Order: sequence, then C-alpha cells, then structure tokens
Amino acid sequence: MRKSSFFTFCCAFIPGAGEMYLGMMKKGIAIMLGFFGIISIASFLNLEFLLFLLPIIWFYSFFETLNVKWMTEEQRKEIDDAFKLELLFGSMSSKKWLKTLNGKSSLFAGSGLIVIGIYLLFSNLIRPIIDTIFDAYGIDPWLFHYIIRSIPTLIISIAIIVLGIHLVRGKKTPSSEEDFVEFKGEHHE
Repeated sequence: MRKSSFFTFCCAFIPGAGEMYLGMMKKGIAIMLGFFGIISIASFLNLEFLLFLLPIIWFYSFFETLNVKWMTEEQRKEIDDAFKLELLFGSMSSKKWLKTLNGKSSLFAGSGLIVIGIYLLFSNLIRPIIDTIFDAYGIDPWLFHYIIRSIPTLIISIAIIVLGIHLVRGKKTPSSEEDFVEFKGEHHE
C-alpha cells in the first residue's frame, strides 16, 4: 500500500508517529516513548537539563521518516525487525560499552549518578525548607535561587574542562628502562 507523502510529512512532526505510519511500529513506539519519557522524567524530577535531548530525538525522527518513506515496505520491515532484535538482545557495541562501564568509566558514571542524586535531594527536599526559613525572616532568596539554578551548568562545565584536560594530556607512554644506560665514568673496572 502506497503511503501519502503529505500525510507522512505531517506525521514526521511527531516523534515516532512517522515511523508508525510507515509500518515501523516497534521503532516508532520506542522513539515516542523515549521522547515523551524524557519530558515526563525531566518535569517530574526537576531535571530540566535533560531537555537538551529532545531536539536531537525530534530531528532524528523527522529526517528518518522522510528518508525511510522512499524505501520499500520489505526494507522498512527489515529495519524494524533488526531494531527489535537489537533492542531485545543488544548489539555487540552495546555489550562492549557495558564492559567498559565496569572498568574505569564506572567511576565517572557512578560519580555522575551521585551528583544527580545529591542535586535532586537538595532541590526537592532541602531547598523548600530553606525557602520557608527565608520567607519566615523576610529575606529575599533571589541570590540563593540563582546559585541553585547554576549548579548543573557549573558541574557540566567542570566535567567538560576535566575531559578536555584529559584528552589534551593524552595517554602517557611508559618510559622503557631498556633505553636507560648508566654512565659509569671514563674508567671501567
């Protein structure tokens, strides 16, 4: 069944709807759940900085819908089935990624999760208490609110600087002791 180009274009504006219209239900539902799931999590947990992912998902879905429109129905079904298998069983690259998380990267991932947890705890529990105290004493908390809103930006900025320094320094090449020749003076015994 031939799909309407105009209706495909209209559905492409809603992440996942274009894929679903073209018969790629599994991929469409996953994209739609991801898009609206991020909105829900960001609003429920006050994690506004997650919203930067939304334009990425939207553009991906939009342009993928327009590109997949020109494929045959069998090609679209093949892509949807491959997506389902990769989603269920994972790909080799995701298995490698999980292995690296168990190594040195787990320190960074764990640190990031701890920082996000502390921020959530502070913004959802401690901040309202401090606001109540400020209101009781008639203190305007604008500076406090400005500092709190700046914490995620500060943390991400520091992480980017640390990553940049790490990349600039590069891997240290171990100096080989074989290259070292001890000088024993002019008279050898």
